[in-house]
Amino acid sequence: MQSIIHRLGFIAMLVTTMTAFDIHASQNNEQQPDNPQTDHKSAAVSQQVSSESQAVIKDLNHQVDIDSQGLSEADSQTVSAILNKLHESAAIADWSAYFSLYHPQAVFIGTDSSERWNMVEFERYAKPTKGWRYELQSRHLLQIDDTILFDEQLYSPEYGVSRGTGALINTEQGWKIAQYHLSFPIPNEKAKRITSLIMQ
Repeated sequence: MQSIIHRLGFIAMLVTTMTAFDIHASQNNEQQPDNPQTDHKSAAVSQQVSSESQAVIKDLNHQVDIDSQGLSEADSQTVSAILNKLHESAAIADWSAYFSLYHPQAVFIGTDSSERWNMVEFERYAKPTKGWRYELQSRHLLQIDDTILFDEQLYSPEYGVSRGTGALINTEQGWKIAQYHLSFPIPNEKAKRITSLIMQ
């Protein structure tokens, strides 16, 4: 909350600064002849302040929708942190951190019908790669006894909207991912056309 207040304060300061700048510029224009060099500098400053304001506003508006049912606040934060770290580690190919989040007997199900891997098989596939990037858009968590189910909507620069589903179990080492399933949702109106391509 304090971070958001500080940023809103920063935006207010920028707006005030630009207003004062415009008033000062108007007074100078009445008193001084046109100066192309000064006009160029003023435009540059205005553009810089505008871009900084837009960046702050964009950052403030970037919120991920996380729906948590049946979890304590602590478990909700812990599990979200685990899944966030999973995506962050994959993006930089930090495989030690990535696979430490899984249970040793976990299963990863990929987008291809042949991709149902245990951790040994999945590591063999992943480690030679440079990683993959999926950005979180929304997440749902549901706890049933000592199991937490999740589904999350992701965005891939290569594939667009994607979906991750799976489960975590509570172990002596804390929550561990027992299954992760990555898929590409198909719009209903395009399903027949896309599945016909798959059947070829």
